[in-house]
Amino acid sequence: MLADLLRILLAFFLPPLAVATQVGVQASAFWLNLIFWLFSFGGLGLPVLAIMWPVAVIHALYIIITRK
Repeated sequence: MLADLLRILLAFFLPPLAVATQVGVQASAFWLNLIFWLFSFGGLGLPVLAIMWPVAVIHALYIIITRK
């Protein structure tokens, strides 16, 4: 329970790390979230997609809540 609360808090700051602690680095959910997160910071050269940060957070929250 406390671990989930910490993951939820972490999801707002570093969504890929929160997903990695839930499902692991080799899961496709982690890589998808990492791509969302990189788009949000222009890490892939597309800073126009800054709207992707909420998508990364929502995806991380979904993974944390649904995968037990």
